[in-house]
Amino acid sequence: MKILIITPRIPYPPFRGDKLKIYNLSRILVKNNEVHLFTFYRKKKDFNDIENLEKLGLKVIAIHFSIFSSLLGLFKALFSNSPFQVNWYHSNKAKKKLEKLQEIEQFDIIYYHLIRTAQYLQVDKKENKPLNVIDLTDAVSLYLNRMLEKERNFLKRIFIRSEFQRINKYEKIIEAFDMVFICSEKDKQFLIEKNISKEINILQNGFDVNYFSPDNHWFDDDRIIFTGNMPYYANYDAVIYFTQEIFPLILQKRRTVKFYIVGQNPPRKIRKLQSENIIVTGFVKDIKTEYLKSAVNVAPMRFGAGTLNKVIESLALGVPVVATSIAVGGLPKELSKFVLVADTPIEFADKVISVIENKNIRQTLMSEAKISVKNLLSWEIIVKNFENLLKEKISKTSNA
Repeated sequence: MKILIITPRIPYPPFRGDKLKIYNLSRILVKNNEVHLFTFYRKKKDFNDIENLEKLGLKVIAIHFSIFSSLLGLFKALFSNSPFQVNWYHSNKAKKKLEKLQEIEQFDIIYYHLIRTAQYLQVDKKENKPLNVIDLTDAVSLYLNRMLEKERNFLKRIFIRSEFQRINKYEKIIEAFDMVFICSEKDKQFLIEKNISKEINILQNGFDVNYFSPDNHWFDDDRIIFTGNMPYYANYDAVIYFTQEIFPLILQKRRTVKFYIVGQNPPRKIRKLQSENIIVTGFVKDIKTEYLKSAVNVAPMRFGAGTLNKVIESLALGVPVVATSIAVGGLPKELSKFVLVADTPIEFADKVISVIENKNIRQTLMSEAKISVKNLLSWEIIVKNFENLLKEKISKTSNA
């Protein structure tokens, strides 16, 4: 098949959720298909990342997109009902480039990554038109709704409510696509309840089986870890919540415990948390070792949507996870039983301590978890099923 992937960020290096998905999707699809990747870049240094993608066999088309263009898009959004995040990625240059590209290339499939790229859908009335596929990954309206429930800052609430209302209406655009994908049943049901008439399919988040292969690495009984892209507000909020309301309760019972905050670009408020018992590492190249050195991985998310890579990766390595209900809401039911769930600070602290003090959890519960997550969420399995579903849809369309 000839596939065009449209994504707002260069999916390299694959260190964050949305980049991870497109990187793994592309590297596997390109083995049996001709894959073109259409994306945006900010600076010349991004060319190194593009070259790494081309080494995989991808045909990359990158459009320069300045911060000024994005800010202009935000300004224009003030005078429309379009979501701010959609306007942030609006580019007439990109639209014209895509029009020409589709005239020259006869794509079988055009895959639009995230709702921000839905604006580039072209209505093609030709008989041999491509299959237009949109992958929302998360239900953005669900994320914003949960965020609004937790936010207490008056000005932030005004902005979040405005974006929620805009996204809530804009999500109807997915009905114009031939196929719609989301990463979890929870997000799917949320969209169905909004009377989205289009059939919604599941395209789960996965993990690299070769990299996240478990081993008997030594771990520190007193090491708690949190991982994630720190500017992402759901991660930022989770860290602040844990350090202010949960970690002090853990310290009362176990003074030697340490909390490691691992992830790129931690904001100033998170960097200021650094202390004898709290370590802010910033970006690390080998996230696998950071997991394996830890007694427990925490995901105290108070809002968000979709399936968390931090939970999947930890399960794959056999590292126990304590998380809130929201953090595991997007997990397949077969895997949620391997996560210790807690939704109050006291309950959360108690479960973290129970994991630290009971090594049998790592030896028994996590042994089964490692096998289950591999069978369900390896990228190879997920992409193979996705590819087969696309082929089936093309076949049905051509025979109709």
